[in-house]
Amino acid sequence: MDIRAYIKNGFEVYYERYNQVSEEGFCRWMRPDVPEEMKVVDIDAEWSVWRMIPSAVTEEDIQTLEKEFGLNFPEWYKAFISTYHHYFDVIPEQSVKEPLNNVRDMYNPSLCSLGYLPFSWDEEYGKIFCIDLKNDNEENCAIYEIEHEILFDDEADIQASLDYLYPNFKAYFDDTFLQI
Repeated sequence: MDIRAYIKNGFEVYYERYNQVSEEGFCRWMRPDVPEEMKVVDIDAEWSVWRMIPSAVTEEDIQTLEKEFGLNFPEWYKAFISTYHHYFDVIPEQSVKEPLNNVRDMYNPSLCSLGYLPFSWDEEYGKIFCIDLKNDNEENCAIYEIEHEILFDDEADIQASLDYLYPNFKAYFDDTFLQI
């Protein structure tokens, strides 16, 4: 399977699913301060509908991030963070300027030191999603969530506080972006 093509398709399907402008002039993909190369249309002086554009994130950029996190990222995740520049609301956005800054902001020393790669959050419920990288086989690197508050408690048992969500990153991606 071509993972990059699969991720690309999933992002495109997800984007198109919510790419309608309502009668009131609202679109899920509207935001302020959209870089010129990502603009589809300006709604007013401040808000624009954005579009995905091919990512400029390189393998070297990812290797630098891996060193910062102290983890080797799975191929699915590498493709995930290097396929498109976007402003999706279910994962850290990746603008044209500093595309990995929001990914970098996901770093958590407690999780990373235990072999978990934090990659997204649920802002509504305050949960962080992470990939268990302790398994060498990427198909068995399960996805967990954890309450972010637990990470501030020095007495907390982080391992016991993780809740299983998906068997691997592909299952997470399918459910989130392709809804299968």
